[in-house]
Amino acid sequence: MHLACQIEFGDASGAETVRCGKPSIAQCADCGAAICIQCRTECCEESFCDYCYEYHVANYCLPKSAQRERPVHADQDAAA
Repeated sequence: MHLACQIEFGDASGAETVRCGKPSIAQCADCGAAICIQCRTECCEESFCDYCYEYHVANYCLPKSAQRERPVHADQDAAA
């Protein structure tokens, strides 16, 4: 039995929120919320809700990719 998607959407004023409610296909790897195909975002071979995806990318993926990139120094260019 699938749960309904637990992602909530609000209006611009923030006064009213509505749950997505579509059939879920996955669970957010961070918060554990049930998520449907439209509300799911994949990264690092895991499923995330939009909120957790943004946090994941900013705190895990971007720092890792910055560590992998090596800056080219001026003295390395001169030696070539």
